[in-house]
Amino acid sequence: MIPRLPPTGSLRTRILLTTGATITVIMMVVSWGILVQWRQTVLAKERSYAHAVARAFSVTALEALISEANELAPAEGFLDGYIADFMRQNPRLRFIAVFGPDGGQVARSVDGPRALAAPPLPPADGAAVPASWFRRHDGPGWLLETGLPLNTGRKCWGSVSLGFEAESIRQELFRIFFLLLGLVVAITGAMLLLLWVLLDRLLRSLRDLVGAMDALELAGDGPPVLPARDDEIGVLFRHFQEMGRRLGRSRRELISAQEQVYHAERLAAAGRLAAGVAHEINNPINGVRHCIYAIRRDPDNREQTLAYLQMMDEGMEQAASIVKKLLGFARKQAPAREPVDLNAAVASVMRLLSFDLERRGVGLTLDLQPDLPAVTGDAQLLQEVLMNLLLNAADAAGGRGAVRLATRSDGDGRVRIEVADRGQGIAPQDLPRIFDPFFTTKATGEGTGLGLSISLGIVEAHGGAIGVVSEPGAGTTFTVTLPAEATP
Repeated sequence: MIPRLPPTGSLRTRILLTTGATITVIMMVVSWGILVQWRQTVLAKERSYAHAVARAFSVTALEALISEANELAPAEGFLDGYIADFMRQNPRLRFIAVFGPDGGQVARSVDGPRALAAPPLPPADGAAVPASWFRRHDGPGWLLETGLPLNTGRKCWGSVSLGFEAESIRQELFRIFFLLLGLVVAITGAMLLLLWVLLDRLLRSLRDLVGAMDALELAGDGPPVLPARDDEIGVLFRHFQEMGRRLGRSRRELISAQEQVYHAERLAAAGRLAAGVAHEINNPINGVRHCIYAIRRDPDNREQTLAYLQMMDEGMEQAASIVKKLLGFARKQAPAREPVDLNAAVASVMRLLSFDLERRGVGLTLDLQPDLPAVTGDAQLLQEVLMNLLLNAADAAGGRGAVRLATRSDGDGRVRIEVADRGQGIAPQDLPRIFDPFFTTKATGEGTGLGLSISLGIVEAHGGAIGVVSEPGAGTTFTVTLPAEATP
């Protein structure tokens, strides 16, 4: 089973975190640039306004200072009254102070600070250039102060200092900041929500594909049906379905090739039995020929003829039985699943192998458990496994020893078949490869190298296993373990 997409550390989480962080950084940089530009624009506008008011006020203030210096002063309190009128006309003004050329205070607004120094202005150069700066006011809020020299040509008559309320500017900048912050949060949230929806659709499609992969059974009718899509996910779906169909075709071709290999190996095993079977068939055939010869010598002896005919019938029946068993072993049949008596299967195999074993001079010892539980499987395939193991054991014994075959019940729902020989054993370097297809230690033409490989496939298909223990010079023991048939 393929694991599902993890809830944390998933592709969606990583994409959302990466994209969200990127969008947030970009929006913050853009917003900071907009805020800085906006701040500069607002401050420039306020300074321009303050400079314009200062210039408007400086005209009358310069005339008053020139008149006073020339002892042509207007009515007493003229400058103070003008300051009061000017502040009423400009409600944002917080104070006005007029300074003489020596820096002393000439006049000031009533509400202005009493201890106020002349503004630090650059020396007059023929043009009155206002200067401005922000500072914390003694009262609540901030002030924008503007200082302007009162010059005519290169002569300085004094200076003026005006203070404007700047708290509203600060509040406006704060409003802009929070507005931009809100826009960043809103835009980022909207983009992440949109990305979440798109990723959910994408990952839902991937989950459908994962589910289809989990549900894919090569032995079934084909890959599961997936929804039609025109995007890249649809291309992935179509390629997966095509891959499932190709795997299904490959599996069918593999099964067909495997069945052909099984059948070829069984034919090869049947060929190895031919010599022994031929000897056994020759015996009844020779007997029949002897009977025919005797009948020809005395055809009028009815009693003898009937006896010989009975003997001929028995001999031909024996030969036909042997041929039928051999053909039944070599014939390609569909596998079956039925209760199999392993002891009976051993007896059936022994009837075929007894001729070959006797010819080779190999003794066979049977140790069969009488009450052996049945197993579920294909009797013919299991007989093929026994045939391969016994023929290999006979080859290993080489006429120098006996082969032992035993059946046992483990008592835990499993049945064992042991085939042991006293041959030369298997070399340690060859032992891990004996079940590989086409691997054989026999001389060329004496083996295909498929017997043990096919036997392993048959046993594993029955839910069992094959084990082997071998010691060079002391023999080899193969153990087939199969699950016993479940008792009702």
